[in-house]
Amino acid sequence: MPTAPRKAPFRCPHCGFVQDEPEHLISTYCRGCGKHYEAKANPASRAPPWRFRRGQRSGGEQPRLPPGRKIVCHHCGGTHEVSGHALTTFCPNCNATISLSDVTISSIASKPIDTRGKLTVTPSGHLSSALTICSEAFVDGRVTGTLVCETTLTLAGSRRISCQMVAGSIVIERRARLEFTSPVRAGNLTVHGQAAGTFECGGEILITKGGLIEGRIVAKSVIVEDGGILLAESTVRPRKRGKLMEDGECEGPFFIDSLPAAY
Repeated sequence: MPTAPRKAPFRCPHCGFVQDEPEHLISTYCRGCGKHYEAKANPASRAPPWRFRRGQRSGGEQPRLPPGRKIVCHHCGGTHEVSGHALTTFCPNCNATISLSDVTISSIASKPIDTRGKLTVTPSGHLSSALTICSEAFVDGRVTGTLVCETTLTLAGSRRISCQMVAGSIVIERRARLEFTSPVRAGNLTVHGQAAGTFECGGEILITKGGLIEGRIVAKSVIVEDGGILLAESTVRPRKRGKLMEDGECEGPFFIDSLPAAY
């Protein structure tokens, strides 16, 4: 029976993470931050024997690494934790690739996006994708398909939006003039500008001074400040603690099976 190769500790030159690798290692990927490094070209990557304990520095000092993150896979609903240095990850349940980097769209783009970073669509940007998933988003351009935002989706500009949007919370900026052709689903909605369409919220809808909503709304509560305008068919459904959410209500996390059929 062949003997397993002897292993030794190697330190990542990018984040300081120490991992066991074959002692004749040439290059590898860091399991802490995901970056590639060459061991032979960087002798300092070899950790001394007293640093065999993973992540420990000489003298017992612990490396100052960003805290880990919990990642939700919207394909299967599984969760897992990744290093604060990681730029990409794989879902351990369904092997889906998930980026952790910010994405900026400033021209015409037609590609699927699944990131836990921030998505920015500039005024000159046009993102056309059956499904776009991000952690946070700022949209001042055109987006078509389905957009899922885990936290806050901020909308600006003046246009007609033919995109199905689902978000933890949505903020419509003061100078925005938006018309939605598909129902918008969110945990909470704040309107500083003008919006027309159907809005379904599991939490609160807030219309600030100068804000306006036209169309139809479904929410747990609605607040219209002085100077705000609500011209919509309204359904207010307070939800008791422990009661299951009904159709039209929305709070994260969101999974693909629960999204509108648009792809």
